[in-house]
Amino acid sequence: MTSTHTNPNSPAENRPADDRSTETGAAQRQPKPGLVIAIGSVAVFFIALELTIISVAFPEISATFPDASRATLSWVFTAYNVGVAALLLIGGWLAERFGRRKLFLTGLAVFTIGSLASGLAPTIGLLIAARAAQAVGGALLIPASLALILHVVPDDKRDVAIGVWGAMAGLAAAVGPTVGAVLVASVGWRSVFLVNVPLAIVTAIVGARVLPESLDPNIARTVDLIAVPTGAIGVGLGVFIIVAAETLGWASPVTLGCAALAAACIGVFVYRSVRHPAPVFDPAVANDRGFAVGSVGSLAFVAGFTGWLVFAPSFLTEVWDYSVLRAGLAIAPGPVVMAIVSGPAGKMAAVRGHRAVITAGALTSFAAITWWLATIGDSPSYLTAMLPGLILMGAGVGAGFPMLTAASMVNVAPSQYAIGAAGSTTVRQLAMAVGIAIATAAVGSTSTLSSYRTSWIACGFMFAVTAVVIAALLPRHAGLTTVDLTQPSRVDPGQAATAVSPEGAHTNV
Repeated sequence: MTSTHTNPNSPAENRPADDRSTETGAAQRQPKPGLVIAIGSVAVFFIALELTIISVAFPEISATFPDASRATLSWVFTAYNVGVAALLLIGGWLAERFGRRKLFLTGLAVFTIGSLASGLAPTIGLLIAARAAQAVGGALLIPASLALILHVVPDDKRDVAIGVWGAMAGLAAAVGPTVGAVLVASVGWRSVFLVNVPLAIVTAIVGARVLPESLDPNIARTVDLIAVPTGAIGVGLGVFIIVAAETLGWASPVTLGCAALAAACIGVFVYRSVRHPAPVFDPAVANDRGFAVGSVGSLAFVAGFTGWLVFAPSFLTEVWDYSVLRAGLAIAPGPVVMAIVSGPAGKMAAVRGHRAVITAGALTSFAAITWWLATIGDSPSYLTAMLPGLILMGAGVGAGFPMLTAASMVNVAPSQYAIGAAGSTTVRQLAMAVGIAIATAAVGSTSTLSSYRTSWIACGFMFAVTAVVIAALLPRHAGLTTVDLTQPSRVDPGQAATAVSPEGAHTNV
């Protein structure tokens, strides 16, 4: 008996009409999924790298612009974080409306120009403006990159593909301090921006040749023009408050005013998204249980990981008296283990489900924190204390980080891949800001072993929350790829029997 079940995640030639390919020329040939995964993952790698690579460059940047205040210098970091978080949702909508390939290449071009301008900036003002340009490019590129990947991979490879994509984003954040330390020590701070340029150019050239175009032909031609700015302002202000409140003070008029405005903007955004016929973010995506639980889990997990990662180099330099370069290299085993684990974690999720893999990853990361609390002291003990914890942390993050993205995206329709990716990544950006804020508050200005231990406890708590939330709320079968073809198909037969030719004419198959 031949099954007529249509797989919504199948390659482009089998797509139903709600996920139209608009391929022309050489791009009409079905691309190799592995190549699309590689291009999308490499691109998101250096977008995510910019979130943490800058951390070790601040002393040299400060020395280059001695007249800039500490508050002004902080915008070199804040402009990028706030900009990416604020614009992701509109970036996802634009990808579905105008084409994922088009937005991917546009975002890559804007990011490359911003990187070049950042590396050559003669003043602190121009550096901050260039960082904002990088953020615009990143916000356009990130959701389009995952949507392009999911558009070409078959269902049984989906978790592996998301695992690679998510792992590259997490790996980039993890190796940022190491790469930054090497570049700053050998070339100077400008290299942390300029290193992106040749990589981005090569990625753009290859991507333009092999990436297929796809979009959602059923998406509204216009978008809610009130929700777009209110959503961007609300999310942007939320990230700004979390990042800047430690300096401004949580009870300062600026912080409280921004918090009130952020709450009002997000309230308007939610109201308009529910009521408007053409919302920028479809509330049906947020109402999906997998997306909702995965997002809550991501918020806690990424906050715990980021809170530990950002202050790991400073612990080694300030408590163990490592050099910046030595500290960066000392952290490297964690990302290496993470890269090794992420692929098998995706395959395991296809067999055991997302819940088992994410819970195991969160508990392994919690074990890493517990190990450090039990073994690390004022005197350096890298091989016996730090290294085992790094191996555990790398394994835990390699399993948990990408599979949280997979859990969030598991029920997202093909026509909304970019929107779903934008929503998931927005949560991750907020989580990074939360993790940094919590760790900053815990460490304070003392930089003693005791203060770092306090931050580790906070990070361990976040990993424990992730394990509890995922184990209790995520469906056990989520992520399993075994499909019972004896059951009726959930796909509309009329839709499943319709394909779209490259010229756009509907053809019965």
